[in-house]
Formats: sequence, C-alpha cells, structure tokens
Amino acid sequence: MSNGGIVGPVNNPKITTGTVITNFTGDGTFTARTNQTVADVMLVAGGGGGGNAGGNTAGCGGGGGGGFRIVTGHPIPSSGVPVTVGGGGGAATKGSNSVFGAASPISSTGGGLGGGYTSPAAGNGGSGGGAPPGTSVGTGNEGSYPSPEGNNGGAVGGAPLYAGGGGGGAGGVGGPGNSYPGNAGAATPSDFNNPGSATNWSGGGRSGRYPASPPTGGAGTTNAGEGGKGANCTIPQGGSGTAGGSGYVSVKEGPSAIASGVWSMYELYDNVKGGTWTS
Repeated sequence: MSNGGIVGPVNNPKITTGTVITNFTGDGTFTARTNQTVADVMLVAGGGGGGNAGGNTAGCGGGGGGGFRIVTGHPIPSSGVPVTVGGGGGAATKGSNSVFGAASPISSTGGGLGGGYTSPAAGNGGSGGGAPPGTSVGTGNEGSYPSPEGNNGGAVGGAPLYAGGGGGGAGGVGGPGNSYPGNAGAATPSDFNNPGSATNWSGGGRSGRYPASPPTGGAGTTNAGEGGKGANCTIPQGGSGTAGGSGYVSVKEGPSAIASGVWSMYELYDNVKGGTWTS
C-alpha cells in the first residue's frame, strides 16, 4: 500500500517541546539545539552609575539604563556561542555592553554615567545619563540602531534647587531635575524571557537632590540594566552615586521535529517546509 512514497510503517515526526528559552544572568556559552540555525536574542546591557557629589547645593544626575534590544532571526552556529552579560557601572562610571557571539556578534550598549561635580559630565550610552548644572544631557542609542536601544538623559532642574536630571531609560527620556523623584526615565516591559510575566528592563536612575540626607536608594536592580541613583549634594557632605544594575541575555529558539525509522514523504515535506524538521 502506498503511504506517500514509502513502503512500510508510517512514523509521524515527534515535535519537541515548542519554544525553548535559555537565559543568562552572567557570562556563559549558548549551545543551540540540533539543526537550529536561527534564534531570537534579547540583550540588556549594564546600567550606568549615578553622578558623584562634592558638597554642592544641587543634586547630581542619575545613571542611564543599559541598552535594550531584541534581535529576531539571528543566525546561530552549531558550535557554542560566547555570551557576555554587561556589568553595571560603579558610581559615575558607564555600564558595560552585553554581547552575543564572537565572529559576528550582536550587542547592546552600557548605560551612560550620571553627571556630577566630582565626576565627568553626563555620559552617552544605551540610554544617556542625567545632567548636573552647567552640562548637557547624555544621549541614548549610542549604538545607532534603527530601533533605538534607549533614550536621552534628563536636563538639570531650575531654581532654587537646580537638581540633576534623571537617567534615560529604554522606555522614556529622563525627566528634568525639578520633577524629582519621578525623573528617572521609564523602563520598558517585556515578557521575552518569561512569557506571560513581564519584567521591567533598563530603567533610568533618578537624580540626587538637595536638601536630603544620603543615601536615597540602593544600586540599580541586578540583571535588569537599571541606572544608578545620583548622589545627594548635601552640605557639607556630598557622597557618591550608586552603581548601575547588571544586564541580562535571553535566547529563544523555535520548535523542531524529529523522527526515527520510516516516515511518510508528506510528513517530511510539511515539516521541512514549516522549518520544524531535524534528523
């Protein structure tokens, strides 16, 4: 009896468990499943550190959130792929990039540092750092991606406090200093790494303000790419900004199918056409 060109019993391909997601909270190696050639990759870079103070009567800028990107249909080899998860920047320091791959890597850019009085001006990055008085804001999307990885930091506020701007976030521009404490650039929600349960990624750090007794908050959230908080410039003590949060990398592979023994040509054709056939 004919069964699609094969004589013998028909064994339908066995579909593996749908989509497979591999998450990295630190550096590691990604190994693709058999015959997988492309994957979707989410990259969250480390957040920038908040600006340092120097006993001044104004707050310092918040750190920018780490760059946030989702790259679809990225080619993957059968060999192991190195993964680097960007670390958060220390006080007044830029965050580190997150990177997937070696030969043809893709990456997201570390968050810009928050500007302050005993630290450099606001820095550029995945999202830019917030500005203290007398300097411009840090700009976002330093990687110049068509789909921006982040936003600019916020400008300094007006009289009488002249508070520093908030760091930019993946979901919004940093707010001006006079909107403290709500001046941190918005994070962006995504359930890429955990379908059905969204996480807020790459939010900006809020600025410091005067008068306030330091500290006003901890470091940026670990493995979320959040920017660090700017120092409070309380006389006579200034203080240091807090560190940005570390990044995250997630790799999503689509479903595949496998069969042993003898199978019908119809099943072979359907699964090869649908991209779910492995052998």
